Amino acid sequence: MPAVEHGVDIDDDTLLFQQAEPTCQPRSKLWMILGAASAVACVVGAAASLGRMSSGAEDMGAISRKEDRVRVVKSLAACSTSKDNCLETGCCQISGHQCYVKSAGVGRCNSTCTPGVKGFECGQPNFDSVPARGEVRTDLYCFSVYTADTGSPKPSTELALLKGQKKFGASIFGCEAWDVFSDVTVGIAADYNTVQVEDTNKEFHQVKRKETGTWVNWAMFYQVWLKIRERNTWASKGWTVKVDADAVFIPQRLKDFLSDKKDTDAGRYFENCKNVQYGFFGNLEVLSNKATEVLTTWLEECHARFAPCANDGCDWKFGAWGEDVFVQRCMDHHYINKGEAFDLTKDGACPSDRPADQKKNKKWRAPDCGKELAASVHPFKKPQEYFKCLGDIMQTTYSV
Repeated sequence: MPAVEHGVDIDDDTLLFQQAEPTCQPRSKLWMILGAASAVACVVGAAASLGRMSSGAEDMGAISRKEDRVRVVKSLAACSTSKDNCLETGCCQISGHQCYVKSAGVGRCNSTCTPGVKGFECGQPNFDSVPARGEVRTDLYCFSVYTADTGSPKPSTELALLKGQKKFGASIFGCEAWDVFSDVTVGIAADYNTVQVEDTNKEFHQVKRKETGTWVNWAMFYQVWLKIRERNTWASKGWTVKVDADAVFIPQRLKDFLSDKKDTDAGRYFENCKNVQYGFFGNLEVLSNKATEVLTTWLEECHARFAPCANDGCDWKFGAWGEDVFVQRCMDHHYINKGEAFDLTKDGACPSDRPADQKKNKKWRAPDCGKELAASVHPFKKPQEYFKCLGDIMQTTYSV
């Protein structure tokens, strides 16, 4: 989806810093009951924690010898903007940024920090963590969605891409379990038809995006998630993965990434685009088993809370939400733990994934797939280009 839907809010100070680090999670009574996330967190709950600044590495080493734990990351709504004193929250609204001490009692959000630059001291509140949950599992339930009625007169290539992927056992069809959902029933292969979802709330065709002429898609994906809950295939797998049809997805690369990742009592999901608000970009959405359970349990509540705002944005200055923003808002609302995995995808929709001279080019994509190591490379909408990219990665040739 277009990066503008996720937003960027970075001040001039941020330009001094280059590499992103994770954000943080609140130390509330509710949060400590619910669990933790996979990435680094800052907790600023007491004067004592503010007085001790560290990199967190030594603390985590000592903790890991006692029990298996994961670091925690805070949701956007509870964090600071680039202009706030972030020591009050210990975390930042921009994905990949974290709170650094600028002077006594004052912190600012940036991507990294260099001591002395603009007067920064660059200390950080201590990181926090909580116990991991369960064994390491990498089996995947993957799904994609084909939209027949996009709202645009421009023909969609999603069906052709999915048919080719099924033919070669590529993308989601290389996962342990998979489904393809759609607003119609149509054949993907001789032995498989899409799983149709119905517009029971009459929400699929309410608002179009000005830049593309396509329908805002959160409502259709809401019905998809309801159908996922109904089918329950995800329940026996370690992770649920939503993949865009035009994303060249390599399941084994994702499994390698997940090989040392454990679930938590609150579930885990991973942001994959930094330097934006809501960095959970839709080309590759990765949720743990517990995260899928929590999300699907509370779908109706999230619909009641967020549907009135999803079409016009409400508190979201970038307008209508995409399906990924809707899902992330729901997960954050129900305290599912957020991690950061900014190398997991190479996405032309993510400004931070583009070269410096292509930051404003929303149509950019990786020029040489053979050199890419990400689990997903996006977007490749034409079948010939898609399977050329896949072939370069897999060092083979696919005839389409």
